[in-house]
Formats: sequence, C-alpha cells, structure tokens
Amino acid sequence: MENLVNQGGIRPLMSPVELQEGIASLSRGAYFKEASLDMMLSILTESAANMSGVARASIWALGSQHEDLLCLDLFELASRRHSKGQRVHASQYPSYFSALRAGNCISADDAYIHPLTAEFALDYLPRHGVTAMLDTPIHIRGELQGVLCLEQVGTRQPWTSAHALFAQAVANLVTLALVEYEAGEAKLQALAAGERLKAVCSAI
Repeated sequence: MENLVNQGGIRPLMSPVELQEGIASLSRGAYFKEASLDMMLSILTESAANMSGVARASIWALGSQHEDLLCLDLFELASRRHSKGQRVHASQYPSYFSALRAGNCISADDAYIHPLTAEFALDYLPRHGVTAMLDTPIHIRGELQGVLCLEQVGTRQPWTSAHALFAQAVANLVTLALVEYEAGEAKLQALAAGERLKAVCSAI
C-alpha cells in the first residue's frame, strides 16, 4: 500500500468519524462575536488543517469583477505558519474560475491531471508541492464571494464524501464569520451616523 504520510511528516487525512467530530467541534465555537475577522479566519484555516490532516488550508476572496482571488489566510500545517496576500488570476486559470463561478466544488485527487486544476501544473502546484486540491465555493446571500481550499502536499489520498462535507461545513462557518463581520461594521457605521446627526442637531 502507498505510504499515506504526507511530505513533512504530516499525518494521514482524518477518517469520516474524526471529520464529523471536527465539524461538531468547530460548530460549537464561541469565538465569532469576540474575535476580529482576521483572527476568525486564521482560527478556521488552522482548525481545518488540524482536523482534516491536510497540509495547507486557505480562504480566498473573489475580486469584484471575478477576475482574481486574494488569499485572506493560508495555514501550512508542517511549519505552523499563517500568511496572506497571495493572488491568483482568472486569465491564468480560466477553467478553474469558470467552475467556481458555476458554484461547483472542485475535488481533484490528482491536481496535475484533473481538468479543472491541471492549469496550475506549470507554476502553483510545483511551487508549493501541492498534489491534491479540494476547493469549496463560499457564498453570502447566494452570491459567490470566495473559496475555501484544502490541499495535500507530497503523497496524496483520494478525497471522500466525508472530506467534501467537512469542507462545506468549514465554508459555511467562513460565511458566518463574514456575515458577523458585515453586521458589526454596519452597526458601527450606524452608530457613527447617529453621532454625526446628534452633533448637527445640537449645532442648530
């Protein structure tokens, strides 16, 4: 049997039971109303990698014209490192972006040959050692806003339905975090507008 331990000593992907337990644990999280958006996203990527056993977990925001993706947080399990700011452009990966726009989950057991991820074989995959990708669209009020990416590095295992359900659950939590952030920002703006109105009225 092929060695299932990923490059860098990372453990094998988690079993369906372990993934279900991970989903339950994440769903009970009480940090959404207390942490900043950056902190919430870093918690989710790190938890997703730890609970699933993937080497890389990341959250990306879709640009306003749907022409690029900006990394909001990437967690690498082997180095325990967070980073952000990377971009990928639709002009380089048209098939991948078309699939995202259609709302499709992309499950590539071999990212080098899958028709929706093979475009990454010339640069992204070898640069990061990525061999398998599981990418789940993130929607807010029915609109595509980004994507959650789970990536295997080195030796790869086939994705299962349990991994897809886990990724969807994490993507839903990302949506919740973004909605909570939007609600908080709207409340702050309303309070600021109220204060400005009071100042205007008192000056009259």
